[in-house]
Amino acid sequence: MTALEQMDNRESLTNFILNVVKIPKRDAEEITASFHPIELKEKEFLLKENVVSDDYLYLESGLMRIFLYGLDGEEITIDFFTENNIVFEITSFFNRVPSEAYIQAITTCTGYRISYDELNAHFHNKPAFRDFGRAILVKEFIASQRRNYGMINRTAKERYQNLLTTKPQIIQYAPLKYIASYLGVTDSTLSRLRKKM
Repeated sequence: MTALEQMDNRESLTNFILNVVKIPKRDAEEITASFHPIELKEKEFLLKENVVSDDYLYLESGLMRIFLYGLDGEEITIDFFTENNIVFEITSFFNRVPSEAYIQAITTCTGYRISYDELNAHFHNKPAFRDFGRAILVKEFIASQRRNYGMINRTAKERYQNLLTTKPQIIQYAPLKYIASYLGVTDSTLSRLRKKM
């Protein structure tokens, strides 16, 4: 039995769907049955720049990030994905255009993926599941807005404190340079913040 076969217990994905949208459990189980187990090793990519995203991933365990390269060639972490969340690059996935970003595993990650065509078939065949898709998009939009506002009206210290409170596993597992770029500060500024706190 392979590692993927051993991890193939979809109860967490079923529960995740049922927590997001109120549909019969049987429908949720039918949907989860069409997801495919996936394991990503540390530093492995789910998506690379200039590739059209076809993975809608439920992250069961592990930590991932989405990043792109700035004008100076530096990696800029846009967001982190923690367990029990959906991972995908929204623009590329829904508009079927090449991605401008990369999605990479920071730690070994396990989860379940579904393709664009498979996901859309569920949206068409199970109207209640459309509510799930909308709820995930709204959640992503709100998180993006909060991050954008925070970069404007919060100090670096406040942004770091918020990260400590909302996603402590990032502080535990992500390299300092990823966290610094996510917070919009230099590595040395982040080191000073950590020492003060």
